[in-house]
Amino acid sequence: MNQIISAVIIEDEEEAFTYLKATLEKHFCNINIIGSSNNAKNAIDILNNLNPELVFMDIELPDGNAFQILDAINNYDFEVIFVTAHSNYIEKAIAYYAFNFLTKPIEVKQLINIIKRYIHLKKRLFTKQKYILLKEFLTESKLLIQTGNEHIAININDIIKSEADGNYSHFTMADKSTYLASKSLKYYENLLLEKGFFRANRSTLVNIEHIRSIYKKQALILSNKEKVIVSIRNKSKLSEIINYLS
Repeated sequence: MNQIISAVIIEDEEEAFTYLKATLEKHFCNINIIGSSNNAKNAIDILNNLNPELVFMDIELPDGNAFQILDAINNYDFEVIFVTAHSNYIEKAIAYYAFNFLTKPIEVKQLINIIKRYIHLKKRLFTKQKYILLKEFLTESKLLIQTGNEHIAININDIIKSEADGNYSHFTMADKSTYLASKSLKYYENLLLEKGFFRANRSTLVNIEHIRSIYKKQALILSNKEKVIVSIRNKSKLSEIINYLS
């Protein structure tokens, strides 16, 4: 069963509104029109209160335009399909992250294709709500890494070291598992240096909590018994590590 999609139509032309609503109801029984408006002022109130998933929005309205409406919305999470007879608005519509753009008069085939594309991509769209959930999931103790097409949250305390592998980074974990992340070591260095990590050399980032001993002030012995050489340029920072561990 198709999931219900809540939608709002912002359109000041009665004929255009009736045609769009009827076309949606005819071809997509899972789209529920929960509200509509024919002016900018009322549209702002409706969008703030109803929180739809999808909005069909005419760009030019009697008391304003679609861009003024979007600027007035409090952190909107919905996707926008602009509907207008003026193609010169396309660039600005793109700047406002429009999902798509319909030109008047609306062609049924084009509308159907756009809605089908929205339904297909719906689970992949990154909304503010998904961002909040992600932020709650990723606490100070976790790091999100991308391995191929998958994102994995790993415990920072369990990372023994991370090594550069070209434009990738190789993570060695306390449970002996390993991950090849598709971002550079420099990227992770910026995230991890403030979380107790030390750049031992050009290609290796080490978790200070997993340093078990320091050999002749030039090599680190890690919790998995691996040895990591400290580069000459980073030896000056090694004294700070020694003081931390002492």
